[in-house]
Amino acid sequence: LAAFHVLANACHTRETRPSAILAALGSRRVPHGRELRALLGDLDAGACSVLEREYLRLERRHGLPVGVRQARSVVSGRTALRDVEYPGLATIVELDGRPFHDTSQQRERDFDRDLEAAVTGRALTVRLTYGQVFRTGCHTIARIAVLLQRRGWSGSIQLCPQCARSRPALSW
Repeated sequence: LAAFHVLANACHTRETRPSAILAALGSRRVPHGRELRALLGDLDAGACSVLEREYLRLERRHGLPVGVRQARSVVSGRTALRDVEYPGLATIVELDGRPFHDTSQQRERDFDRDLEAAVTGRALTVRLTYGQVFRTGCHTIARIAVLLQRRGWSGSIQLCPQCARSRPALSW
């Protein structure tokens, strides 16, 4: 988590990009190179925070459709980035960590974007917290899968090893 945080912060400054760091690494052997390349790959896929990366990992482990990360939308004339959007399923997942969702003004803007998405695009916005992703991730992703199925996804959730251990506690 700490390594991803450092890489995400470096790329957030826009002085570098994950693809540039990957290119600089090339085929060099570096300590923890495989893990480092995987972290950079997740950053390049649009997971811009530790919370967003964990949701991406949950999405992959459970066989959910691949969402579009950092999807641009215009709300009240301003450009906004959606954390995860599921095209064709009219579903948006916003991952609310403290850095960008801590003040009442930030929360107000978030809720206004959600309302705008519901009114103009008929999209459902689901907001998830750290606890829902890190503490109860399998349960949370199972519930997201149900929402996606109700909105037209024909797939089904896959159990990960953690789900198999806690399945009796999961209500899906």
